[in-house]
Amino acid sequence: MGDGCRGGLLKGRVHAGAVLSLLAVSALQAGGLAGKQAGTLRSDSAGVAVATAIEPAWGPGEGWTVGEEPLLEIGTAIGDPDYQLYDVVGAVRLSTGDIVLGDGGSGELRRYDRDGTFVWRAAGEGEGPGEHQFMTFLGPLPGDSLVTYDAALTRVQVFDPAGRLARAIPVEPPWRGSIPRRALGLSGRSLVMALTDGSDMPDGGVVRWPGIRIAILDLADGAIAAVSDFPGGEQVIEQYGENIAFVGYDFGKEPQFAVAPGTLAAVDTGAFDVRSIALGDGGITRILRRDIEPPPVTSAHVDAEIEAYIESNVTYGGVSRERAEQMARGRRENPRASTLPILRSIRLDAVGNLWVEPFFGAGIEVGPFEVFAPDGTWLGSVSVPPRLDRGFIADMSPGLEIGDDYLLGVWSDAQGVEYVRLYSLDKS
Repeated sequence: MGDGCRGGLLKGRVHAGAVLSLLAVSALQAGGLAGKQAGTLRSDSAGVAVATAIEPAWGPGEGWTVGEEPLLEIGTAIGDPDYQLYDVVGAVRLSTGDIVLGDGGSGELRRYDRDGTFVWRAAGEGEGPGEHQFMTFLGPLPGDSLVTYDAALTRVQVFDPAGRLARAIPVEPPWRGSIPRRALGLSGRSLVMALTDGSDMPDGGVVRWPGIRIAILDLADGAIAAVSDFPGGEQVIEQYGENIAFVGYDFGKEPQFAVAPGTLAAVDTGAFDVRSIALGDGGITRILRRDIEPPPVTSAHVDAEIEAYIESNVTYGGVSRERAEQMARGRRENPRASTLPILRSIRLDAVGNLWVEPFFGAGIEVGPFEVFAPDGTWLGSVSVPPRLDRGFIADMSPGLEIGDDYLLGVWSDAQGVEYVRLYSLDKS
């Protein structure tokens, strides 16, 4: 296998023409960074531009900052139900500055003006037209129309800027064994989706199964086209006579994705090797790498993970600590990887910068994002406020909308009450 597809992460075709145009655009976007790119090595692999990040361009005291206090906050613990939020699955900022959020607890879309004042609510809980049973995605289309995805009904719905249902599209994959898993993002008037491929189940052991197929759904006619295939997350399959069991694999590696217009970014969490893929034909357009050795899993990591499991069951499962500790005893014998993941998630912002979230958990504190320019130049670190939900694909959390000069996301207080917050992003 050629270096352009090292590690078997994906199946794709080299799209060399896109590389040239992309680099030209990237050079303009990088602006004044031209003299600071010595920390990024440039090379070529089978016609694909490769950037290997060595050190950040920003020096001490330089870089972007996120405001400590929000510019806007929507939410309340008690009082007006128009502001009570539960399981927000996404928040988007419209061209007017208004904010629409998807409230998963009620299945509603709610719009607030640029000052945070409630404007309207639409949709609701149910299976009828314009309703949601399990909304997991909200995104904006050009013209401020809105797109939602319902994972229970496997249905996409498009709403106009006033919250009226424009059309509903059932997601019907044409491939045997493919099941819709999640909506990843929008590219023009197409929805990029991840589907699981449960065909050809392996015999047993540590496996990368089911596979993941990335596809685009045309919002005009519902047609689905495949982009690329990826190995799934690591898990263990055990045989018990004629029966099998699927067992979690602690610290297992899995693919993560991010979407921007025309582009899919993909990475496996076991290595810092991010591929940019053209959504039009599935060709690899560029590769971004950092030479990082995955840290070994230690007994301290295992202890921290087990303690987190106990606390989660006590806090959210409603069981006593004694019972939670009993439940956790068997986890020490669970199968687990020998090394930690290198990163947790990736996302692309409004202008094509890549935001990489280093791995945290298991006793490892949450760190800042590492940000890379569209041409692969490692810019530096950007810290975000504590308790702001960063989100990542595997757990269906809402994540962040990163605009050119703002961050919009879900923040939770110490009691777990949700608020949608808008923060400034200063690039001066």
